[in-house]
Amino acid sequence: MKRIRIPWLVDIAISKDAAEIESLALNPGLDRDYADRSLPVNGRILGRVRKVLELDGKPFPTVAPRSAPGRAESQDALWAHLSGLASGVAAGPEELETLAAFVRGTGATEDCGPLVQQVVGRLFRADFTATPASWSAALVLDKAPRTMNPALLAWWALTGRVEQAKRLLANMVGGDLAAVHAIGIAVHNLVSGLNLMRQLFSDSTARTALSPEVAGSRCLFAPSTVIRQPNPSDSSNQSDLKAATLVLLSLRTANEQTPSRDVAFLRNTWSRCPAEQWVPALLEGIWRRASNPKS
Repeated sequence: MKRIRIPWLVDIAISKDAAEIESLALNPGLDRDYADRSLPVNGRILGRVRKVLELDGKPFPTVAPRSAPGRAESQDALWAHLSGLASGVAAGPEELETLAAFVRGTGATEDCGPLVQQVVGRLFRADFTATPASWSAALVLDKAPRTMNPALLAWWALTGRVEQAKRLLANMVGGDLAAVHAIGIAVHNLVSGLNLMRQLFSDSTARTALSPEVAGSRCLFAPSTVIRQPNPSDSSNQSDLKAATLVLLSLRTANEQTPSRDVAFLRNTWSRCPAEQWVPALLEGIWRRASNPKS
């Protein structure tokens, strides 16, 4: 684990190792309360993340503390719902044709973002329809926690652009913050996967050699980074981690080095992604549909 530490200024621990990430994710002393902002750099990072990933003071489920009321029940219910859809989407149903056409290079667009957003949005509302405005909002939410461009940040602050983006998406999904995260944040991992899948499919050798299961696995993009912070009331913390330390789990890098759905979705931990079965099934189904449109 790499450590960046300057007394009174910053204390960040970064893990890019799959086994270490699993251990840290299972550590009950690491949570998402994000209460200690005493170090300037750490506090600025947490302030940005929480400001973007909350609406009306309520955090998105992906940054809610482990003990947040209703968090576990809602997460389990969404996991059950999405997992129940996995086998059907893996079969490559007709509803995936627009995404399959993009992969084949025969679709009407060179940007699959709105197409993916529509498929994801309809997991939460049957009448969800992606629009240029909804995709623009998703692009803002993807960039907002990470950009260091002072001019852009100042402009967004002046115009309220980030808040507008969240509210637009929230209104489209009935205020469901898990859905807002899905169509505004997580959707970009699928877009990256579909762009890679299109590249693979354009290679006739890969198109013939790769099974839908293998192709889907190759195109699985994990979230870039998730943040944990020690809970000072838990005695199980690692002794060298302080209350203000930010622990960054670099899921994407770890998954690229050692591909594992366990790491990509933190599937064996309390914070597992509810879509850990649905996402691989979707990618598999898109490849299957692209290879055999009449399936």
